[in-house]
Amino acid sequence: MASQTAVIADDNAGMRLVARTLVEEAGWTVVAEAADGDEAVDRALEHRPALVLMDYRMPGTDGLEATGRIKAAWPQATVVVWTSTDDAATAGRFFAAGASDYIVKSDVAALHAILAPAYAGRAA
Repeated sequence: MASQTAVIADDNAGMRLVARTLVEEAGWTVVAEAADGDEAVDRALEHRPALVLMDYRMPGTDGLEATGRIKAAWPQATVVVWTSTDDAATAGRFFAAGASDYIVKSDVAALHAILAPAYAGRAA
């Protein structure tokens, strides 16, 4: 898939809308959304976006397991965790599963940095 594409995974529809707005305002194209980890895996492997923006706590398969499954099936995937869970141990588990970055949702500036053109080239 072309660069500057994203899949957004979050069980909260309001947060998906916020994420979509931020991603699209930065010039990216959201190709799919997911409300749980299983759907995130399916959408990521279907669309092969430049970026998968992944929440942690979702019903059924959580973001940690989904990240591991995406990376196992598609090692080149760029998965960025965007979560309200501000915990170093959880971040470490995500990095061990293959996440590229771990951002707390309250740190919108960090998300903007991820969406900047320099990062987009790295994620492509």
